[in-house]
Amino acid sequence: MHLQGLSLSHFRNYSSLSLACDLQTNVFIGSNGQGKTNLLEAVYYLCVARSCREAQDRDLVRMGADHFLIQGQGRSAEGREVEVQIRYARPAGKKVFVNESPQRNLSDLYGILAAVVISPDDRRLVQGSPGSRRRFLDIAISQSNAAYLSALQEYRRVVRQRNEALRACQERPGKTEGLEVWNAPLVALGSRIMRKRVEVVEDLKEEASRIHAAVSDDSECLEIAYAPSFEYETLADIEQAFEEALDRAAPRERARCMTEVGPHRDDLAIRMNGVSLQAFGSQGQHKTAATALKLAEARFLWRRLQAPPLLLLDDIFAEIDATRTGRLMEMVPAYGQTFITTAKESDIGDYRRGITRFRVHGGAVTPYD
Repeated sequence: MHLQGLSLSHFRNYSSLSLACDLQTNVFIGSNGQGKTNLLEAVYYLCVARSCREAQDRDLVRMGADHFLIQGQGRSAEGREVEVQIRYARPAGKKVFVNESPQRNLSDLYGILAAVVISPDDRRLVQGSPGSRRRFLDIAISQSNAAYLSALQEYRRVVRQRNEALRACQERPGKTEGLEVWNAPLVALGSRIMRKRVEVVEDLKEEASRIHAAVSDDSECLEIAYAPSFEYETLADIEQAFEEALDRAAPRERARCMTEVGPHRDDLAIRMNGVSLQAFGSQGQHKTAATALKLAEARFLWRRLQAPPLLLLDDIFAEIDATRTGRLMEMVPAYGQTFITTAKESDIGDYRRGITRFRVHGGAVTPYD
């Protein structure tokens, strides 16, 4: 899978851009605030139709404009030539086209192109809320499994409806019919999502541990594990355990008008040398662990899609010492097409050979002389 060309119109600080991409390594060099990260965000958006910085679509429109357009040409995970175009306009919303054919569901886009982004924001994987870690898992799985994304979207709808029923129960004590109708789909969809997440975490944890050991020179041991909101004995027991957990949580749920158990409340436990990394660890350890998880995600997608995803590295030279950065850069060529941003050419060091460099300044991209 690769991206041959990228075109932007009124996206972030880019009025217009047409870029021919190197099929191996693209490095964008420029001062902060010039638009380097915006380029990676556009590539990521082309793959999953959402911002890697969790920005709203309306915030991606260039100041003074009323729409944006992202277009890319390349080769899909299946090996076919593909053109993806995503348009957003106020108030029409977002429209996705693949080879000029409109896509009815955004999930139809997933898996055509896939991307993994590594950025300073990845610290949230370790330091942030459980929602950040759930989002990491859900995007990784969804890019390789459209059925999972559909189940996740339906589960979220069920949770919203069930929360509405809980509010109705509080207003009319004793009326539980509206609540009970949502319990069965909540358990069925939630159990399906949890099983898939557990399966993927089992896949990710070995790869992440191996990568982390290589980057840290075997000085630290990274462990990750799925942390559900209720206990169960085996994967076959999830439905029964889920139902029992709902029964136990019923008084609390009615008081708070909120569904308290299920995959929307689960987490990913991250440990370093047996100690919770969420509670302890340096900034560099947090960043190294998050990077190992993201590279493990890239390997996971590679196996599932039978093609390496696009690897987007945003300012990877910050917050990690030179030794760990060097080991990371040695791994990069093995991951397929890569897009890297940096503030200084000197950051690239000995890795200048075999790469294409671009200068980024004021929303313009030119070859680096």
